[in-house]
Amino acid sequence: MAAERKRRFHVPDSWKAALLRWWIVGMCYFMIGFGTQAGGRSDPLDLIFFLGVGIGLATIVVYNPVAYSAFDIVWAGEIVNQARKKRRGAAKALDNLAEIGVSFCVVILVYLTYQNANLLLVELLERPEGTVLVPGEPFGFATLYLLFYRALTGLTGRVWAARRAARAKARAEKADGEGTGQGGG
Repeated sequence: MAAERKRRFHVPDSWKAALLRWWIVGMCYFMIGFGTQAGGRSDPLDLIFFLGVGIGLATIVVYNPVAYSAFDIVWAGEIVNQARKKRRGAAKALDNLAEIGVSFCVVILVYLTYQNANLLLVELLERPEGTVLVPGEPFGFATLYLLFYRALTGLTGRVWAARRAARAKARAEKADGEGTGQGGG
């Protein structure tokens, strides 16, 4: 009986961090989309702008301090918690601007997904033009945001890992060339 209790399902830190991000994004969508005038306008640019800034700032102020303190955050195959906490000055400011920029990009992707889903359904179901069949709501928005965010950061992580491997290979080849007296230059 005691052995069965020890076999509990362990939730990885990446899932916990993703759930926290999902909750924060849904909260931001609820507050900005339903709590401001930007959510009720027919022009989506205000909503996209305020969601991008709001989610970016919530990530900087709420998500990053909690997630990087409570969970082991893995990026490009490395745990980056300590390196992230040690950043100061310009590096930290650039990270914060990058967070807001990523939030803008992901919000635009989510908006385009909603827009195209609605256009497709209006055509397929032969509804009047301008009909919204899939309205924005916090759960769906946060889920799409998380999917696009994970895809974007996963792709970025792979690019960074490939660049790092290429630089290491070039340094190793340069060191081998200099060590054998066959330096190219």
